[in-house]
Amino acid sequence: MTRQFLINSFMWSAVHRLIPQIIQFGISIIIARLLLPAEYGLMAMLAIFFALATAFADAGFSYGLIQRKEISIDEETSVFILNIVAGLILMIFLCVLSPLVAIFFKQPLLTMILCVSSLQIFFSSFVIVQNALLTRNLDFKKQAIISTIVNLFSGTVGIFMAFQGFGVWSLVGLNLSSSIMNVVLVWSVYSWRPVGRFRWSCIKSLWPFSSSLLASDLLNTLFLNMYSIVIGRLYRPADLGFFSRASSISQMPANVIGGIVGRFTLPFFSRLQDNECLLKATFRKSLRALAVVHFPFMICLAAASEPLVRFLLTEKWLPCVPYLQILCFSGLLHPLHAMHLNVLMALGRSDLFFKLEIAKKILTVILLSVTYRYGVMAIVWGFLILSILCYGINGYYSNKLLHYKWLEQGKDLLPIFLVSLLTGSTVWMVLKINYLNDWLLIILQCIVGVTVYGLIVFIGRKSIYADSLILAKDFQKTLLNQGNP
Repeated sequence: MTRQFLINSFMWSAVHRLIPQIIQFGISIIIARLLLPAEYGLMAMLAIFFALATAFADAGFSYGLIQRKEISIDEETSVFILNIVAGLILMIFLCVLSPLVAIFFKQPLLTMILCVSSLQIFFSSFVIVQNALLTRNLDFKKQAIISTIVNLFSGTVGIFMAFQGFGVWSLVGLNLSSSIMNVVLVWSVYSWRPVGRFRWSCIKSLWPFSSSLLASDLLNTLFLNMYSIVIGRLYRPADLGFFSRASSISQMPANVIGGIVGRFTLPFFSRLQDNECLLKATFRKSLRALAVVHFPFMICLAAASEPLVRFLLTEKWLPCVPYLQILCFSGLLHPLHAMHLNVLMALGRSDLFFKLEIAKKILTVILLSVTYRYGVMAIVWGFLILSILCYGINGYYSNKLLHYKWLEQGKDLLPIFLVSLLTGSTVWMVLKINYLNDWLLIILQCIVGVTVYGLIVFIGRKSIYADSLILAKDFQKTLLNQGNP
């Protein structure tokens, strides 16, 4: 691999994460303006079934194809055929299950919605192997282009249906058209075809590695969607719609930044695994560089949430504002969680992941069992508490293995948090100007936030900028070194 190829691959990896997320967010805003919160809530009730079915259809085999140094065409074909069979079985299973789901959530319409939407699981199974091979070959450019086109096409379908008054079926049409167009483009752009033979021996050889990933995916999926299940079962669809919309807005920055950081820092940290002092120093710089961008953005998003929601989504979505404000503070720590876990991966301690996951899942059950009876707001506050406690759990082994003590972490992150909090307070004070309309208010809040934060950091914490620049140069050297033969 040449140096330029590696640099381009990482650049396209970032584009693949960023551009589709921005398009999806913009489309969701337009559709949310046209639909009712209760209609969004209906689809949110079904999210866990699609997520679990997707995990089962893949069964971790895509990671197995990516992880292996060498793979045969029979292995690729065997996984491809198994994915399609699994997708077909899961589609039928979801149709059969749909009446029970409707009874559980007390929403008869869910029977037809789940049955029709299950088609997307079958269609998606046709491209699992191709996407794995594209990732294996670091061909993020094709993935980025395909994702962009797919999101634009499916978004157009969803928006058109919403304008025509299809309601919740607009979301069904968006998801189905996305799956179909993805299959069409992947098979058109990528020349791979299943020309090998199906062999159980190939599946068995991949299963030991893939099965552990499948178990982890299922566990994470179940617990990530537990909040939607509880809210959807005990409260109104509109309540779940408000929670789901607030959650998606608050998670977008963390997902984009966390995804890019996850892909970039893992190989970076891995090269330093034999030098504990240098790894610790680099990890500290990385945390500070991440926090200096992410903290103020999330806190200012919380401060500007009311005019932002009113401007983007209209007043019917204003009940989601309190949820969004709390979830923004919860989202402060999400990319930092990923950084701590990447250190474990870089040190080759994947054995510790299961212990961490079990501890976090136990906490999730405890907090949800305490808060669910006191309303959605109590559940959201419990989510914030969970994020803080999980940071302590994820950071435990960084503390132990790198001797990165809690006092050091506090010294690194607390000043950035306080400066960000001060900046967010000034942004919130702009709301007192009552005579401005929402879009002027948002622009003024952005100007005030950037100005105040920039001045404070430039005057009082110049070393943060210096650390970020040094870290960027070090990372560039790492990429170039990886390109050496």
